Amino acid sequence: MNKGVVKNIALILLLVIAAFSMVIYVNELKLRLNLQNSLLQAQGEVAGLTQEKQNLLQELRKEKELKEQLVLKNRTLKDYLRAGKNRINRLFRENGNIKARLSILKAENRALIDSRKRLYLENEQLKAGKRRMPALNIEGNRGYLLKDGKPTIKTRIEVIPAP
Repeated sequence: MNKGVVKNIALILLLVIAAFSMVIYVNELKLRLNLQNSLLQAQGEVAGLTQEKQNLLQELRKEKELKEQLVLKNRTLKDYLRAGKNRINRLFRENGNIKARLSILKAENRALIDSRKRLYLENEQLKAGKRRMPALNIEGNRGYLLKDGKPTIKTRIEVIPAP
């Protein structure tokens, strides 16, 4: 064979290999660019997710603080409620005691009113009895014996000191 034909075949073979290498290189380059784009997108997503994570952690901290505040407020309100219930119970007991004392005072008041009416009637009877009695001029101590509220016998009472 001829050197020129071998050179041509070698040249064609080298051109085919060069063309094949170029196609593979272009494919590898495209693949690398796609991978770089995918990597950039993934890094962007990672950055976004990291930012979202930070935001969520911050919200979580705020929620925990709010929960702690609510727990504290709830505890305070429970204490107020307990104190209010104790006060209401005490006021109900005092109210029962006051009602009992009021009923006792009402009974005493009723008894005093009845006693006053009785005394008033007795006083009126005594006044009426004095009007009906004649005035007698007897020296010394005077006394009447009463029977059923009416004077019956007029007597003279003398007091002599003992020796």
